[in-house]
Amino acid sequence: MVTDMVIMPIMFFISGYFAIRSLAKKTGKEFWMPKWTRIGIPWLIGILIIAPLTSIIMPYSRGLCNDIWTALTKYYWYDAATGGAGEFFNQVPFWYLGMLLMLYAIAYFIVKIRPSYAQQKAPSSPKIWLFLGLTLFTFINGMVIDMITGDEYLWVNFFYILKVQVSRVLLYVLYFFLGIHAWRRHWFEEGCYVPSAAKWTPLFIISAAFIDWSFIHSPAIVSSPLEFLFYISISHAMLLTSSVFALLGIFYRFCNFTNNTLGNLASTSYTMYFCHTIFIFWPSLYMMNMNIHAFYKFIIAVIITWPITFICGKLLLNSSLFAGSKKAKVTSPENNPILASSK
Repeated sequence: MVTDMVIMPIMFFISGYFAIRSLAKKTGKEFWMPKWTRIGIPWLIGILIIAPLTSIIMPYSRGLCNDIWTALTKYYWYDAATGGAGEFFNQVPFWYLGMLLMLYAIAYFIVKIRPSYAQQKAPSSPKIWLFLGLTLFTFINGMVIDMITGDEYLWVNFFYILKVQVSRVLLYVLYFFLGIHAWRRHWFEEGCYVPSAAKWTPLFIISAAFIDWSFIHSPAIVSSPLEFLFYISISHAMLLTSSVFALLGIFYRFCNFTNNTLGNLASTSYTMYFCHTIFIFWPSLYMMNMNIHAFYKFIIAVIITWPITFICGKLLLNSSLFAGSKKAKVTSPENNPILASSK
């Protein structure tokens, strides 16, 4: 859960940063054709084929059915009792691609209505109010959504097209447009604002410790569920803000270069994301009845599936859908102005 809190806002931030940069240089057709090829078609393949064939493991593993047809028709695509999607309908990791396409469309129409939105403004560094505002919004969002739904992990399906986690969707929109703001204000360009790893990392560590304490120890000292929700929401808000800027600062400071190993991993990251659920779910199913700790099951599943997923990812690079995921040009740490100046 903590990993999810940290990774996804950064993913949407980066997506917004590069989306607006692309919109600034390309026509609508030039922008959308590669997006549809590299994101739209894989998204459709994912939600129509891969997601159903992996998600049927859930009713099967719970003993609710013994065949694929029942799992698909009764528990996945359609629930006769509710008249909607089945109890186990989900898009596994492909919800991200659908959400991304929606945000690209919003950004595209904003630029069509207001072309100046795709133009950079004078460089500027964020004020403290930006960080306080992000933290406050995250805190209020967590409190309000949990009080309304009673379920922080609630996912909502919109006509089988989008499936989003209610407590997180507004945060992802926020960080996508923060990425756009960052590009417009020249963040990460030479001589411009870069989050300080030295300042944000201690806050990240403290926030991670605080959220750990909130889950483990606060139930013993709080007097009501609302008070417990307060601790969880404020710790989540602090962790999210500090983690995003700490990790952006750390990776810019220490990883702003590419070697052969990093280049190979980068080139297969998207294809491995696309195919990994095919391989990770089934070993996990067969290990359910193994009498060992869940952590060791996780390690075994990773050892089994990572090499297979990597090989599959490399093979998928030959497909026209993923042909753009070429290995990045090798650059040395000396080409990073921050690392070079620190020597």
